Amino acid sequence: MRDNNILSRHIKPAGRKMGLGFVNWRCLRTSHATWLKMAGADVKDAQAQMRHSRSSTTLDIYQQFVPESQQRAVEKLSSLSKRVQ
Repeated sequence: MRDNNILSRHIKPAGRKMGLGFVNWRCLRTSHATWLKMAGADVKDAQAQMRHSRSSTTLDIYQQFVPESQQRAVEKLSSLSKRVQ
């Protein structure tokens, strides 16, 4: 099956069922990279899965800012500082 056929026959209909207006391969790659980041994966591991030659491509283009993950990072630092004191 060709990539376009998979996209139009399977991925786009699944996206519509989920209420997503637009889905393409870039959306899926960006989501995957962002979910890896949220799961705590190292950027080098995400780079390898995304098959990028440079980690800056993974960081600058594909991994998106997620406010909830920033909040979790602050909470982790806060709990770490409490243990040190």
